[in-house]
Amino acid sequence: MMKKFLISSFFYFRLIYASYSQSYIKVNLPHFLIGIPSIGVEVGISPKATFQLDATMSFWNSINDRPWVFNQIFPEVRYYFKEKNDGFYAGVHVGYGMFKLSKNNSYAKSNLYQYGYIWFTGLTAGYQWKIKERWLLDLFLSGGWSKANYEGFDKNNGMRYDLASGINLSAQSIPYRGGLMLGYKF
Repeated sequence: MMKKFLISSFFYFRLIYASYSQSYIKVNLPHFLIGIPSIGVEVGISPKATFQLDATMSFWNSINDRPWVFNQIFPEVRYYFKEKNDGFYAGVHVGYGMFKLSKNNSYAKSNLYQYGYIWFTGLTAGYQWKIKERWLLDLFLSGGWSKANYEGFDKNNGMRYDLASGINLSAQSIPYRGGLMLGYKF
């Protein structure tokens, strides 16, 4: 009985995979041009829906003498109004990241930086163009709610500057992700 169930499940999931598998590996071109790797994989899950997982990592320990190190990962479900990987789409996602950076110029001028973690939840709007049989362009913008917990440090002496205030978090609704991805179907 168990053997029949496992064999039937295997063939069922193999049929689903064969029906909807149209996977693309992608790179975010603007990020690539400034030396920040940003890659994604998008897999079909129905005739009009896909699942995308993308990650962005910055390894820059110093830009203008400020730390700019971060990583983010976003799992996302997308719905296409025509068919998957063609035309307009809307997506819903969550995201997580870690960072070590100066939040703005006033912190940077004071030699202060923040180290912490951030959560995202939001929506994506985008458009995909097929440019060749296996190639596509994906223009998108994401925004929503983000919440960061962090510790503040003085770059000169490595000491915490935020202990007296007790405030070490921020939350806001903002656009936080976007770009133009080049995708290759495999």
